[in-house]
Amino acid sequence: MEDAPKRLGKHVCLTNRKPLGITSDPEHEAFAALADEDVLAMVRGLAESELRSPFTGGAFGLDEQTVSAAIRKMKAAGLISSRRDGDDHVYFLNGPRFRDLVRFLERCAGEGRTVSRP
Repeated sequence: MEDAPKRLGKHVCLTNRKPLGITSDPEHEAFAALADEDVLAMVRGLAESELRSPFTGGAFGLDEQTVSAAIRKMKAAGLISSRRDGDDHVYFLNGPRFRDLVRFLERCAGEGRTVSRP
């Protein structure tokens, strides 16, 4: 009996999420993520040291589930990057993304123009 030819499967994404890095308002996504106190705690921690997964026992004063949720939000906003090291992922801040946010804030502040206060 001949083996039936294998049919190639088709991957269908059911999450309804936009691909990472594609957004109509990147500043909004970044600041929305940074408004989350857990994400901000992660940013403060990652500014000091990289984070290796798995997050057994949590990190930066947050439990494991909270760290995972914050990592997802940060990835979606482009705030972190990662690299593989064996079976682990090593997470670190996405420096170019933060520099883009600084430039955005500098434009908002007027870069040298005097901002009057009410």
